Amino acid sequence: MNSLFKYFIIPGIFALVFASCEDDEYGPRKESVPVIESAAVTPENFTFGDSITLTASVSDPATELTTLTYEVVSGNRTVASGEVLLAGESDEVSKNVFVSLLPNQQDNSDVQVNLVASNILKGSSTSQVDGLTGNRPIYNQLYMVTEDGGVNILNSQGGNIFQGNDLTLETSFHFKIAERLNEDNSIDYSGAVFGNVNGKVAMIDDDGESAFAYTPDADYTKVFSYNIFAFEVETTGSMLGEDDLALSGFGTEDINSESFRTLSRTLENGKTYSLFGSLANTQNVYNPDFFERTAQNKVTFLGETGEYTIYYNPVRKNIFVGVDNPSFPDYLLACGYGLGYPTKVSSEEIASVYPGHQRTHTDWGFDHVMKYVLLRRIDEGVYQGTFYTPGDNDFYAGFKPFENTGWGNEKKAGDFTFTGEQIISGDSDWTIPNGENDPVITPSNYRFTINLNDNTVHIEQITLY
Repeated sequence: MNSLFKYFIIPGIFALVFASCEDDEYGPRKESVPVIESAAVTPENFTFGDSITLTASVSDPATELTTLTYEVVSGNRTVASGEVLLAGESDEVSKNVFVSLLPNQQDNSDVQVNLVASNILKGSSTSQVDGLTGNRPIYNQLYMVTEDGGVNILNSQGGNIFQGNDLTLETSFHFKIAERLNEDNSIDYSGAVFGNVNGKVAMIDDDGESAFAYTPDADYTKVFSYNIFAFEVETTGSMLGEDDLALSGFGTEDINSESFRTLSRTLENGKTYSLFGSLANTQNVYNPDFFERTAQNKVTFLGETGEYTIYYNPVRKNIFVGVDNPSFPDYLLACGYGLGYPTKVSSEEIASVYPGHQRTHTDWGFDHVMKYVLLRRIDEGVYQGTFYTPGDNDFYAGFKPFENTGWGNEKKAGDFTFTGEQIISGDSDWTIPNGENDPVITPSNYRFTINLNDNTVHIEQITLY
């Protein structure tokens, strides 16, 4: 009997000792629950799409606290939720909570905040903040911003509809809708912004994705309508006219290891052409020697009426024209090192897509349109060309104008008098030197006006808009 006693009782004693040790890890395991001593939300009357401040005082008489979870509810729908980590046996909470505007959200809605406080032993208690009111925001105007940076104003049509008319968008595009923009037309995320959440339009922050729209059976999207109550988008399409330019009519061509979109067509002197989709992007630079941009989606052609190829580089975001066998007296051609058609895109951005390439792109030769640049005749014996020069990598340029692609009748620097910006030197090549004792010429956009009547060249620095 004594042996049996020892066999059962002694292990039992050890078990109690071990259990006591486990209890000691968190102190005596008294049953306790947290106490939410106070909780409040300010302001009590707020706007969906803004933030509220949740404050609370939480304690526990015997056990470490862990979390305070919250759920903001309006009309049986959760408009915000999350948790706050707690520490010690008492803690004070002050949490900024963003309250989303959901589709079909009623105005002047009763709102409550449900709270659950927990301790380390999984004890919990609940509380609720009532008497809150959520209101729908009021917008006078919204902005639809396409993924390529295009901005389209959406005006109120009364009620919940905001609409942009007379648009020139592609038939498929990605977009965000913003309440406010920064000075540079980028989205100001301090205001309401709508984009894609799980395939539906919803409020997003600066990490959110763009939404997607598609207009079937059309050449372009003309009308964009947004229902701010239901978060629904409708688009209306239209067909292109003969004076319209859209990428849907362009082909694809690889030139000097860069991908171009190209279109061959007749262009008329003095005619204004409407731009659609990506071609209307304000970041695009239309060669100012051949085009005058009169509006975001309008350009007037300055060259002589004739057959041209339009070249659009989606990376450089510039547009220029070329002709078959360009030659004097209609054109001069400048080739050599250190010239490039104007662009707002940096050399770093270009090189990130086309390694080793930069803003300047010319070379000696006439194999393709990237090796030379055109100067347009603007008067009898007078030619104009606007180029980015010298190269960003070496601050050097060395080139010559020619009368045709057969190296015909080169124009030597020593035969001309230069006025304006004094950046060119040399007797034969037109050189922007980068020697040790030479001044550093900052790369920029320069307009060259070559007058063959009196052998003068005027150079001025220009600003792109």
